[in-house]
Amino acid sequence: MTGRSGAPPRTATIEYLVEVAKDWTLACFAAAQCSDFAFAPHRFELNGAGVRRRALAPESPEATSPFDAIRRAPTPTAWSHSTLVTLLADSETGTWEFEQEMVEVLAMDGEMVLSEAAAVIRIPGLAPCLGPFHCP
Repeated sequence: MTGRSGAPPRTATIEYLVEVAKDWTLACFAAAQCSDFAFAPHRFELNGAGVRRRALAPESPEATSPFDAIRRAPTPTAWSHSTLVTLLADSETGTWEFEQEMVEVLAMDGEMVLSEAAAVIRIPGLAPCLGPFHCP
């Protein structure tokens, strides 16, 4: 696991927590066995020298929009959840829109906020794949 600079992130930092959340999320998609796999939202918090992960109720405010539900995190906290985003594409015939399933890893530590997202690729009959994470 490496941080954005290529060096391993220090434990007990928001960057470390984001990397743990991303690794765990990728592992969930890698273990998916069917095309109707649904990614469950989770919260990650530093817990001593480790990370505590817990599932969130899919329809809870924290699961659907963590930053709206939690205005300020007293300790580094990250969330991993799926969402649909509307994308717009221009062509010679006009603008069209489509929805893309994405997985977001959002993190907060006091005033510091980090966000990364990856597209979910679904092909009928195959388990879904998760593309690479990118910073918006």
